[in-house]
Amino acid sequence: MDDRMLMELLALGIDAKMSVLANDAYEKNCGMIFEYGHTVSHAIEKAYGDGVIPHGLGVTYGMLSSSYAAEQLGIMDKASRQEHDDLCWLLLSRWPLPELRPSVEKVMGLAMRDSKRGITSEAEDEISDVLLRSMGDIVPTPTSMLSKFPCKLIEEWLDNMGFPREA
Repeated sequence: MDDRMLMELLALGIDAKMSVLANDAYEKNCGMIFEYGHTVSHAIEKAYGDGVIPHGLGVTYGMLSSSYAAEQLGIMDKASRQEHDDLCWLLLSRWPLPELRPSVEKVMGLAMRDSKRGITSEAEDEISDVLLRSMGDIVPTPTSMLSKFPCKLIEEWLDNMGFPREA
């Protein structure tokens, strides 16, 4: 992705966000879509330490974790996930995660304390995030677009992404 394309995508994203925030400034209803990928994003960002991972990159990794969970749950088909993930990797190929990655356990511990926890009345072994069926097709829920699902799916994704396990 060249710089021009990146700037065009950024402008599209800002325009889209502003149109939603005009009706939901606190992201409690339709604005909850902007929480997509944030459960894992915030955990990865905090696990690396303040300022190491830019928020936008963290969110993109969180979006990848959510697409993995959605496919594993049968919500997103393989082709839709591939299309979604290919778009994410256009950005991430320019800015990969730094090595030494934090442990799966550290990231999961932080993810399980996410600020949205409790909105979907998750069980001890569940986590929540916005899930998609395909790009732009949000899974509707009675809890402001948040879906709860087994946290083991995020652990699997972290394992697949090369995050280490504690000894």
